[in-house]
Amino acid sequence: MSNTHDQYLRVRKANQIILLLGKFLGAAANLLLCIMVIITCIDVIGRYFFSAPLLGAHEMITLAMGMMIYLGMPLVTVSREHLTIELASIYLGPRGRRIQQIVVNIVGALTFLLFSYLLFSHGIGLAEDLMVTEDFELEQAPFAFLMATMCILTICVFIKQVFLDLTGKGPNYSGSSARSFSTTSNKPLGARRD
Repeated sequence: MSNTHDQYLRVRKANQIILLLGKFLGAAANLLLCIMVIITCIDVIGRYFFSAPLLGAHEMITLAMGMMIYLGMPLVTVSREHLTIELASIYLGPRGRRIQQIVVNIVGALTFLLFSYLLFSHGIGLAEDLMVTEDFELEQAPFAFLMATMCILTICVFIKQVFLDLTGKGPNYSGSSARSFSTTSNKPLGARRD
């Protein structure tokens, strides 16, 4: 009995850590978006009203946008909120939609595996060459490594979704269309949806 209870506590603690990580990533992405908006407003006002654009605005916005996109990717994946086109899913039954989702998640995981490999190798090249940004002379390698790490986190989400779909613990695919299995709930990751 205690073994089952210990396993339950470990799973519950893992779910809490995952939820906290998700909240942190979401807050970081939102903060970066706010920073981009503020920088853009200051740059536009300075440029057009005072003929004095904000120094390094383009660089800050470019870095913030790249980080925001990659910080948000695991969040979009875990909530299954990617943009989708329903060409075949409306003709498939629940089992066909489940198989289709498994294949799509495997392809997504393999794609992000390639992205993470390319970003890590690019980051190594940036670190070896000591590449820095133009205005603030920030090292570029940590940004590439952060993006690669977020790709790896997204791969983990894809793999978990494949596992959940294979074991029947994923979303309910019996609705009339593929969007009827939206997973926007407050349940912890891996919790069974009825």
